[in-house]
Amino acid sequence: MNDPGLDDAIADEANALDQHSPQAQPEDSNSTSYTDKTPGQLDTSGPLPARWWLASTVYPLAAGTFGPMASAFNVCCLAQTWRMVPDDQNGYLNIADPKWVVSVNALSLASALIANLFLSLNMARRVRFSLAQPIIVVGWFVSSALLIAILIPFGVSMYKPENSKALYTQAYFYGTFAAGMYFIIACLSTVTAYGAHAGHYSRDYKLSNSQRTLMLQTIIFVIYLLAGAAVYAKIEGWRFLDAVYWADYTLLTIGVGNFAPATHLGRGLLFPYAVGGILVLGLIISSIRTLMLERGRQKMADALAARTRRFLVKEATSDNNRLRSLVPDLPSGDQEMADISPRERRKREFLTMRRTRQLANVQHKWISLIASSLVWMAMWLIGAVVFWRSEQFQVWTYFEALYFAYTTLLTIGYGDIYPRSSLGKAFFVFWSLLAVPTITILISSIGDTIVRFIRDMTLYIGELTILPGDKPLFERLKDIFRISWSEKWVQETLGEKSNAQAGFEDKNDKNDPEQANYQAHRALETEEHKREESAQARGDIAAANIHHYHYLLFHEIRKLMQYSRDNLQKEFDYLEWEYYLELISGKHRPGAKGMNASDEERQREFQEWSWIDKRNPMIGQQTEVQWLLNALTEALDRELRGASQAYHSDQSEAEDLKRGKSGSRSSSKSG
Repeated sequence: MNDPGLDDAIADEANALDQHSPQAQPEDSNSTSYTDKTPGQLDTSGPLPARWWLASTVYPLAAGTFGPMASAFNVCCLAQTWRMVPDDQNGYLNIADPKWVVSVNALSLASALIANLFLSLNMARRVRFSLAQPIIVVGWFVSSALLIAILIPFGVSMYKPENSKALYTQAYFYGTFAAGMYFIIACLSTVTAYGAHAGHYSRDYKLSNSQRTLMLQTIIFVIYLLAGAAVYAKIEGWRFLDAVYWADYTLLTIGVGNFAPATHLGRGLLFPYAVGGILVLGLIISSIRTLMLERGRQKMADALAARTRRFLVKEATSDNNRLRSLVPDLPSGDQEMADISPRERRKREFLTMRRTRQLANVQHKWISLIASSLVWMAMWLIGAVVFWRSEQFQVWTYFEALYFAYTTLLTIGYGDIYPRSSLGKAFFVFWSLLAVPTITILISSIGDTIVRFIRDMTLYIGELTILPGDKPLFERLKDIFRISWSEKWVQETLGEKSNAQAGFEDKNDKNDPEQANYQAHRALETEEHKREESAQARGDIAAANIHHYHYLLFHEIRKLMQYSRDNLQKEFDYLEWEYYLELISGKHRPGAKGMNASDEERQREFQEWSWIDKRNPMIGQQTEVQWLLNALTEALDRELRGASQAYHSDQSEAEDLKRGKSGSRSSSKSG
């Protein structure tokens, strides 16, 4: 890699993008001359996305989240017999299940609970991966196989003449949901185990606090729902599974209304029960949104940025640049490379990469919106099909099923129509629990795209009419026609980015570690400035250069620390980046004392810096503020180590010289 000595600063970026990826293949040889790898021309093939991130993080998280839900359905499967027949009083009588069926069902639940336990212990690093993962995979496969082994015979037996009047209870359908979820989770865990065994990622689950919190909150919600259902089944005289159905639409604030507490005790307990469940549900929704912002969107943006970079570089270096309004022309041949200065080349590359990141942000926001909309539509339409077929005895039309599914997904819950069949009630619980993350992600995507676009357009129209802004109306109209529609679309879709610099005034919060660190850097910055002035006063230009360089590093680190606290998403222009990169490379201290061969090599490599490199600061998991803060800190650490070594070297020379003088005086006296 041709970089200005930033290997330490970008090591994490390179590892994050490349450590899980196979060797990148070069792009089409006809695309651009940047693949020649001549000095100053970097490979544009770009790092492949972290393909195994899903297996190392998302799959274990899904297993830890949906595993308890599947076990809850397995509990529901055990709570009631699987068949019933209508009686003479318009009710239903349960048909006892064979003992071997109950035993196998209980073994399935026990196997799943063991798998859940070892998954939790492994994530808490209490049990080794090599021991826990086989138990997890086998446990869930066994649970699924045991349930399927008793579900299929029951399904076949329902076609026998003696069972012509028998009906399935909700428990049977909960068993089918549990078996399917066990199998899917087991398959995901198998992929996770294979990826770790093949060395694509560490065998330790490195989940963040928000990911662990989501798993814990899901377990609490499931236990809370089942415990509340058990209590209300006892108080109101309901069947346990009917109480589960009631607790589900109560805690999800749907309020279908076909079951409602009628006793004073039941209505009184509803106050704390509903509030507690809604609070836990709100925490789950918040955790899902946090995870989307924390990891999922970032990974998607990184992958899109890498692909967009390859496309824009190829387009910018082509003879017919169709995106001339978005990206500048890059030099594509040796002659054109020779005709422009290195600074102009880097500036064009910088503008291209800036547009790459902006376009990637636009793409991933709209792709997220489209994907979440499609998932929501699929849940709505497919859910309506299931409700339509399950409620045939109520003579539902498909439109009525669509109407019910729509009011349920939006938690409106009129209650004019509702499921009455066993399949309808059981599927309602399963389907509505899956709807929570779906609607959460959809609302988040709408807020980042459509809502922001409408808000920005409203403000823009207001500035042109009744709410004038800072610019005169004539200047605003000129801006409209000056910017191309593609450029305007990028700007409006990206939304507002606060570039206002917060003041760097002192904050007297001694208990804040960040503020204490900020104050320490400020004190060191002041000290270096005093040393610089002292060196200039005594005519030591080399020492003045060193102290001035240290002063600049401390000053910029302190500024970036404030940005990281108040404006983490700030984007720097080309002149700022040029200044920072020169500061990192040590160009601000030419000829200073302590300059060694590696420092000179670092400055030479800076002249060959290229923004088209696949590991440049704009293509990675860190913001520009974070990248620069890390790079400047590394430069300061390297500089202080060098200064310390130079100081000790000078001290050693002085001591040697002193001993030499002492020896010569002793010789002269003896003579």
